[in-house]
Amino acid sequence: MADYIPSADDAKIIWLTNLKESIDAYSAALGITAARVTQIKAWCDALIGSINATNTAKQAWLSVAAGKATQETTSLGGLRGEIAQWKPNPNMTPAIEAALKIVGGGGGFDPNTFKADITGEAFSGYVRIKFKKGHTNGINLFYRLKGQSVWKFVSRDTNSPYDDHTPLAVPGAAEVREYEAFGVLNEQQIGQASDIVSVTFGG
Repeated sequence: MADYIPSADDAKIIWLTNLKESIDAYSAALGITAARVTQIKAWCDALIGSINATNTAKQAWLSVAAGKATQETTSLGGLRGEIAQWKPNPNMTPAIEAALKIVGGGGGFDPNTFKADITGEAFSGYVRIKFKKGHTNGINLFYRLKGQSVWKFVSRDTNSPYDDHTPLAVPGAAEVREYEAFGVLNEQQIGQASDIVSVTFGG
């Protein structure tokens, strides 16, 4: 038999609030004293308060965790890029690497050979470009109409996805767009162009 007290916190708050607000109407019929009614309401209020406090703390933690993840990508991407430039320095020695604790390849990241990874999907009014930053800070995004040779800069973005709201070249006429991107590290474009992504955009 199912428990009459919900297991989910949101539903539990609704149940507790209803009990607290309804108990006065039935206390006389059920022989519940005023003192017991007060205790019942106190239990309800205390648990509602605890659930709300937990939800607030959870949302705060999620926000802080998201900020930490973003900062980790930015900081470690920047540091890897800097360290990758130190490695070939003729003055670099095993002793310096050991002192700085940068022994090893750092995951094999090479700013010169990094290749951005993007995907594209058309929506009503815009094209959504998703990308993976890896050890970079973001991407420089370019596009052209299929058949054209010149790439046009769209935007630099640091958080995927990027929504391109560039209007149709000919209003009302669907077009095939090609997108490519380069990685960005420490405000500098790096690496190789991504594979070209084609998207049919109808406006």
